[in-house]
Amino acid sequence: MSFLQVRGLKVSFRTLTGEFEALKGIDFSLQRGRVLGLVGESGSGKSMTALAIMGLVPKPNGYIKAGEIIFDNRELQKLSNRDYLDIRGNRIAMIFQEPMTSLNPVFRIGDQITEAILTHQKMRSAQAKALAVQMLEKVQIPDVEKTYYYYPHQLSGGMRQRVMIAMAICTNPDLLICDEPTTALDVTIQSDILKLMKQLVADMKLSILFI
Repeated sequence: MSFLQVRGLKVSFRTLTGEFEALKGIDFSLQRGRVLGLVGESGSGKSMTALAIMGLVPKPNGYIKAGEIIFDNRELQKLSNRDYLDIRGNRIAMIFQEPMTSLNPVFRIGDQITEAILTHQKMRSAQAKALAVQMLEKVQIPDVEKTYYYYPHQLSGGMRQRVMIAMAICTNPDLLICDEPTTALDVTIQSDILKLMKQLVADMKLSILFI
């Protein structure tokens, strides 16, 4: 059985003029440890599919109208909010298109990764910081001991995206959703990020949904 199955997924929004169907039905499956590319025109519902899997469809107007999302033999829509929170960030993580809007500009990048670790794992602050440093090394950030204390604006676009990847994998997730993670980067950096993700699949046995 597939690790992730999406069947007949439809997402709608309530508007002043009636219902707007943002996602009109999508089916796909992803095996454990594999990479699946989700391709479509702008506005076709790719990002909405990712948000639906993460349980982040904007409420109260947005809702899943029909379909199933089955992750590791569990139907996600039937989970309680508490159970969904346990999965989101722990077992399923997401990387967004523009890291500058995803990172908090007033906090150091190392502190942001450490906070993400402490949110999802029970450990001491010193242990979390050590793990954050390890994650930055894993995504090939140079001079980690110094870079840990940088603010987002002090890094290039490619380095910021590596920080976002480090933050996403710091809880050792099973599924990583990448929502156009290289779109805002130049071609050379895009290639480097793709090679890094390919290496993470091999090293961590990740499943990746790549939009």
